[in-house]
Order: sequence, then C-alpha cells, then structure tokens
Amino acid sequence: MALKVLLRRTIEGVGTVGEVVKVKPGYARNFLFPKAYAALVSPDSLRQIEKDKAAEAVRERENVARRQALVEQLKDVTVTIEERAGEDGHLYGSVNTRQVVARLADMGFSFDERHVRFETVRELGEYPATLVLGGGVETQVKIWVVQDAQDALAMKEEAAAREAAEADAADSETPDLDAIEF
Repeated sequence: MALKVLLRRTIEGVGTVGEVVKVKPGYARNFLFPKAYAALVSPDSLRQIEKDKAAEAVRERENVARRQALVEQLKDVTVTIEERAGEDGHLYGSVNTRQVVARLADMGFSFDERHVRFETVRELGEYPATLVLGGGVETQVKIWVVQDAQDALAMKEEAAAREAAEADAADSETPDLDAIEF
C-alpha cells in the first residue's frame, strides 16, 4: 500500500519540491517525515509549499556554486595507487572503487563509493574515474595504478641476482682458453 505525500525538498529518485508522490509508508514514517522532507497532503501543507520552493531554490544555487568549485579543484587531480604486480604488469590483486575513495580521502576529498564510477582493474596503467557530484554534474580524474616501490625494488634485486647467477653459469660452461694447451 502506498502513501501520498507532498515533498518539501527535492529528493533524487523520488521527486521535486511541491510534487505529490506515492511512497511506501515505512519510508515516509522513518525517513521523510522525521527530516521534514515531506508532509501529508493537506491545505496547510499546500500553503507552506511556496516557502519550501523558495528555500529549495536558494539551497540549489548554493549547491551549484559548491559543485562548480569542486569541479575546479578536481580538474587537475591525479590519483596514484601503488599495488604489487608481476613483471608483466598484471596486479596480484585488483584496484576498485573503495581504494579510489580512500586515496581521494587522503587528498582531502570526501566521496561515497556510490559517487565514484570506476571499473575494477587488474593491470598497471592509467584509468579514468568519473565522480558524480550531484545535480547532473560529473567530472573525471586520472587514476594511475603503479608498481609498489618496495615490490619494484625487490623485483629489481631478484633480476640482478638472476643475471649474476646466469653469468656465473655461462662462465663455467665456456672453456678457459688459457688452460688449454695448443
């Protein structure tokens, strides 16, 4: 059974200010009514809606300005994520949205995982991530997945040891020309 309510605030996925929408009673009772986002349809609430529309317009202007400022801050942001990978560049694990959100938080930007559009990657390289700021505003940031510095150093040392072992093996296989009598 649905309940008709008059929205006092714009709610993404539900409706805009002044709209009469049908919602589940639990959603209205537990979320919309306690936060004053909606009211039961009545003559009093219909009179109140003009004030709510004016307040919503002011809030939306502030949000648009905030989003544009955030887009400007994010336009040159590059996120670097270090991960362990094999010599072929294939990651031992993967990089996903959660790691991107954590790295953005380290940089001072607060996002929920649902606001970041990023496909899970399993290779080293550069990838785009889309940040949904709300109100139809989106921006992209570059995600660099790079070799973990300690892991890269260990791989370099292993490669040097392997080359040294191969060189020793090659030296022992070649005959010593000085030891051969002609």
